[in-house]
Amino acid sequence: MNNAMVLLLAVVTVALSAVYSGLETGIYRLSRLRLRLDAEKGHWRYVLLGKAMRDGPGLLLSLLVANNLANYVATSSVTYIFLTQVSSQRLAELLATSVTAPLLFVLAESMPKNVFLYRADALSAFFAPVLFVTHRVLTWCGIVPLLRLISQLFGQIIGSPVTSRTMISSAQKHQVRAILRDTREEGLLSRVQAEIIDRIIGVPGLRLNAVMVPLASVQSVSLQSDRQALLNKLKRHALTRLLAWDGAAANVVGFVNIYEALGAETGFASLEGFVKPLRRLDAGTPVIDAIDIMRREKLKMVLVTRPKRTGQDVPVGIVTMKDLVEELLGELAEW
Repeated sequence: MNNAMVLLLAVVTVALSAVYSGLETGIYRLSRLRLRLDAEKGHWRYVLLGKAMRDGPGLLLSLLVANNLANYVATSSVTYIFLTQVSSQRLAELLATSVTAPLLFVLAESMPKNVFLYRADALSAFFAPVLFVTHRVLTWCGIVPLLRLISQLFGQIIGSPVTSRTMISSAQKHQVRAILRDTREEGLLSRVQAEIIDRIIGVPGLRLNAVMVPLASVQSVSLQSDRQALLNKLKRHALTRLLAWDGAAANVVGFVNIYEALGAETGFASLEGFVKPLRRLDAGTPVIDAIDIMRREKLKMVLVTRPKRTGQDVPVGIVTMKDLVEELLGELAEW
């Protein structure tokens, strides 16, 4: 093989590396709405892109493998050219590294990623055939399934598996926020509207452990409290509902409506007759799901729990509907 053919191979593989690097950024920034609309119109490039996007984790692995293969072939081609021109193998390797390292960094990494960052929809669709064929070939030969298995095992070992769906949705949130910022500057949305929409975008990623009131900061009373003890508690803390515990503060048995108890016609030596059960939700429950549960079951407060190694759920805090609504609307007055 003459040097001209090898040089052509190096140029082609550098170009492919640039395409694969750009597509890594492009699929994160790609508008799913535009993709679906154009696919429904029958645009074949968007149809191919949509088929490839159905396997998000596999697609990312395909791009990473293809990009590394292209870089390897490009580096080997340049090294081969220098080996035919100089007598020293060590010098040839040094020259090849000096040429390919900055070349690949600028032309095959930095520049294409920046270009795809701002032109993700158009460029991802344009290179959809390359993306689709590459993904199918690497999946068919078994490389992608093997790497998928390895990545899943590694994620389980370190205890933090992150899916491509999560990473892509995270990138799209930044894109939506940028659009909101532009519309606000153009006067299409008021400050309040923009803030509410911005909170709505961030809410799907929130869990109850991020918005709950820790149990140590929650006012509670003993189940054995009498009327006078309840009055003393009310003088110090003007709250409508109080957690009730039995034996230890961590052993929460429910809550008491303090005015309902104090409004009873007869005295009482304990709160057992006024305790109401508390719905328990795991600390990892998404805020959106918690809002839906509390709305459907007409709950004003839930007990947030976290499982111990023994399998028993331990109370760690409480969340009220007011706390959850504030994540959407901002700080509200007491209600």
